[in-house]
Amino acid sequence: MRFVQIETLPSGKALVDIDKLTHAVPEGEGSRLFLGAQHIDVPHSLAELENVLAGRERTDDGENSRAGFGVR
Repeated sequence: MRFVQIETLPSGKALVDIDKLTHAVPEGEGSRLFLGAQHIDVPHSLAELENVLAGRERTDDGENSRAGFGVR
């Protein structure tokens, strides 16, 4: 199991097991995540959602990501 803390709509947070994520679709101003028979709505576009689930900042496309390592 791999968990990620994610913002939800209406405003709140949830701990999501990303191994149970089956698919995501655009929904209103964000996306709807389907986790088996359940779903949650999040305020992220699909591109932002990919970053959040990868442990990056919402707007980080990964090109400049340091994967948790600082630059000296």
